[in-house]
Amino acid sequence: MNNQKFPFADAPDTACLTCRHVLEDNKPILYVSHDEDGYWQFLCGGNHTEDDARIVSLANVLSIDASMGDLAELDYGEYAEAEDETSDWNVRYMKK
Repeated sequence: MNNQKFPFADAPDTACLTCRHVLEDNKPILYVSHDEDGYWQFLCGGNHTEDDARIVSLANVLSIDASMGDLAELDYGEYAEAEDETSDWNVRYMKK
């Protein structure tokens, strides 16, 4: 991040959810959600079990993929999906 301002309103040490596919298998982040309860999820977009879950900080997510800062303005209840690393993000509201 160098000397740039942290892009998220939440603190850099905010815990968020990712999956082992992103963290250990270096798969791209293709699904990002900012849940109604304020939690962030940064996932590969595939199917997951509880065993696949990993907890990291927002700062760690940015060290994995600095472009995640582009999604820092996702509001509570919004999510973004991309087909692949080069696709545009499609932002939507979660269904209640």
